[in-house]
Order: sequence, then C-alpha cells, then structure tokens
Amino acid sequence: MTSVAALSTRDAARQFAQLGLNVMQVPAPRAGVPEGQPGDGKVPALPWKELQGRLSTPDEHDRWFATDTNIAIICGAISGIVAVDCDSKAALKWATTRLPYTPWQQKTSSGYHLIYRHPGMTVTNRARIETTDGKLKLDVRGDGGYIIAAPSLHRSGVRYRLTGDWSVSPSDVPRFWPGWLARPARPAQYRLATGSQTVTLTGDLVSRGRRYLAKIPPPVIGHGSDNATLFAACKLVRGLGLSEGDTVALLWEWAGGRPGWSEEWIATKVAHAVRYGTEPIGAMR
Repeated sequence: MTSVAALSTRDAARQFAQLGLNVMQVPAPRAGVPEGQPGDGKVPALPWKELQGRLSTPDEHDRWFATDTNIAIICGAISGIVAVDCDSKAALKWATTRLPYTPWQQKTSSGYHLIYRHPGMTVTNRARIETTDGKLKLDVRGDGGYIIAAPSLHRSGVRYRLTGDWSVSPSDVPRFWPGWLARPARPAQYRLATGSQTVTLTGDLVSRGRRYLAKIPPPVIGHGSDNATLFAACKLVRGLGLSEGDTVALLWEWAGGRPGWSEEWIATKVAHAVRYGTEPIGAMR
C-alpha cells in the first residue's frame, strides 16, 4: 500500500478498500467544536450503524471525500480487523512486549494503533484495560467500533500516519485473540468438599486451561465432538473453576473457527457443563 501521507483522503479510502477495510467519512476538526461532537475530528456526522453490516461503495467514497475531511476505518468482522489502541508510552510498552508483532500499525497523536486480523468471533470494545501493570490507556476497537485513519488530522494538528508494513497481505496479519487482554487473575476461594476449610487460590487459571487443552486433540464433527467438547468444558468451568466467559473463549480458541462450529454452540456446551456436569469444583486446581 502506498504511503497515504502523500495521498488525498479519497485515494486513501480507495487503497483501504482494496485491503478489504470498510471506511466512512468523519468531519475534520473545526475550531470551537467540543469533544464528542461532529467536528472534533473523531465523531462521524453520518449514521454509520448500517456500515457495520455492509461495505461502503466507491460512489460513496467519491461523494464523502470530495473535499478535505477525515476518514475512519470501521473495525470488526465487516473489515476483518481488530485495533489495539495504545494511547500512552506505558500502554505501548505493555502491548509490544506481550502481544504478537503486527506489520499493520498507525501512528496517532499520542500513541499507536496496532491492527490485527479479526478472530471470527465477536470482539467487544473495551477502554482503559486493566493489565498486569495496572489500568493503562489501552483500548480495543472491535465489532461496533472504529478508528480514525491516516491521513486524517487530529485536533492537536498532528496527522495520523501509517507505519510498519501495509504491503503485507491481510491473511498474513496475526489473528487477534481476546484472551491476550483478559483481566489479570485474582485470588479465588473455594470450600473443600470434605470440610469447612477455605483455600485461597492464585495463579493464571486461563493459562492453565490453555495448557490443558493443548494436550488433547480438538474434537472433530461426526466423531464424538459433542461429548468431547462437553468433557473439556467440564474440566475448565468446573475442574478449574473458570468463568463461563473464559471457558467459552478458550474452547473457541481450541476448537472453533472451523466450518460447522459456532460460538453459540460452544456456549451451550459450557452452560450444560455448569448445570449437569459432575466434575468436582476446583478438582484440577
């Protein structure tokens, strides 16, 4: 992809579209417009919910970007991307030392956008994520979110600028996984089945669950996948005592993303494990 810094916004829109990214117009910043209003450089003036389900067209690009304006990339499944917004040096350091390198990057007014491939399951938007280093200026823009893109102008006077290597094919961009930004594990307690003693547990249960799943083969549809998935769900949600949400995420990472699988089906298996499973709570801890 040609550096968009030297391009008009309309030409940038065309190049983003060639990468499969869905774009929309956002008014450029104007003096006196308060934050959170169209004209602050970040808020769209057009209704854009429809664009979460369809790609904008070349005719719309010609109309929207005929004059000087900002441009936004709609994140989520429609564009096939998730953006990690690092809005401080501490957030950028945390992300670049813990997340896989991605060649699709963008310099913002105060940090970087790190762009990853969408995982094929719903990725919710999150702000000021709590990490192992505390709560940082680290956001996720997924389904229902967007980012301002180069060569847009920030209200500070700084222009957004693509960095990294955008000539890399979308299929070669690392796939985002929500578990990367899971909330840090906190001490958990459970009561022993044989007595009144309460045991305080520490450690990253999500990592333990992932290691357990890595040791067993993923289920295959038509070859006992129902029982295999239910068995694994019982081990995680009951044996390890993971939350239902974390269990669904781990099982999707382990077995999902293939034809015939859905996150909803896996969530059903986890719910059945909670309700009908016989695995003692905390047995694997």
